[in-house]
Amino acid sequence: MNKNRLIIIVVLILAVIAGLTLLNRSKTTLRKELSNFAVTDTASITRIFMADKSDRTILLERQENGAWLMDGKYKAHPENINTFLLTVANLAVREPVARAAHNNIMSLLSARSVKVEIYQNSHRLSLGQYKFFPYEKKARTYYIGEATMDNNGTYALMDGSDYPVVIYMPGLRGYVATRFSTLQTDWRDHTIFDKKIPEIDYITVEYPQMPEESFKVVNKDNSTLDLIRLADNKVLSAYDTLQLMGFVNAFKNIRYEALFNDMEPQKKDSITSVSPMHVITLHAKDGTKQNVSTYPRMLPVPEIDVMDGSEVTYDQDRMYAYINDKQDFVLIQYFVFDKILKPLSSFTRGRPTE
Repeated sequence: MNKNRLIIIVVLILAVIAGLTLLNRSKTTLRKELSNFAVTDTASITRIFMADKSDRTILLERQENGAWLMDGKYKAHPENINTFLLTVANLAVREPVARAAHNNIMSLLSARSVKVEIYQNSHRLSLGQYKFFPYEKKARTYYIGEATMDNNGTYALMDGSDYPVVIYMPGLRGYVATRFSTLQTDWRDHTIFDKKIPEIDYITVEYPQMPEESFKVVNKDNSTLDLIRLADNKVLSAYDTLQLMGFVNAFKNIRYEALFNDMEPQKKDSITSVSPMHVITLHAKDGTKQNVSTYPRMLPVPEIDVMDGSEVTYDQDRMYAYINDKQDFVLIQYFVFDKILKPLSSFTRGRPTE
């Protein structure tokens, strides 16, 4: 009898141990599913959708050529896309939120967070290296909150979980919250002109205040250019061929510095009420065109020119510009634009123009 009782006790103990083991495994699996923020196969990511509590949204979509499109119409900033993909591939959980702070952090995430949805290509059937029935699936949905007090972590919550955690990116000193931005200015590509000579039909550069310096360059056969004076539409035969070819080649990579579409309308109207300094238009062979109209940028406080002691009231390094048929208002640098802001005389100096 004592022997049978001992066997029963041992069996009960083993059953309890087995039950606890299974329960712990179940909990461990659940915790892993609700804390796996990383998407390591970034090459398979097709779409990224983000929305904040202010109703701002960003949709990023990978195109067939590998480039990314923002909100269905703007090229996405390639460097920022790469940074984002690197981030989501390496996200890790540093620690769960302390129980004492649980309610506060949940309230914080409810009030101020960015919902992130990541979609990727998958297959319904895989047999070794062979995959069949491709489809797009939602790989992750989670909420990204603000930085922790030490600024080395970010509060986050996996969709479906009630347990917030602190995430981080190993090797990054700082927090990842800023990389989940819902601002258009953080995702739009800054490129204005990006055309090689074979893609260009013609370019016009107008100086409204100096019409005699306005000109047009026509690409005849990718190796021969026509230079036309716009004042009388005369084709000029005497000009610096190398300089003109260098001018056209410079349209391969011209970018703006910052997007100012959210500038107060009154201030923007004040800036653009004057005649533009330059109007540059590139007509591509595919029928598209890009244009820029530039405007001076007044300094908040006048400066003194160190060369001659004169008072300088306008920024010598930057100016404003309208681009994309005046849909976007941007800040541009003279350093970038000087190579395409050439007056007609820069190509014909010392040569007969009549």
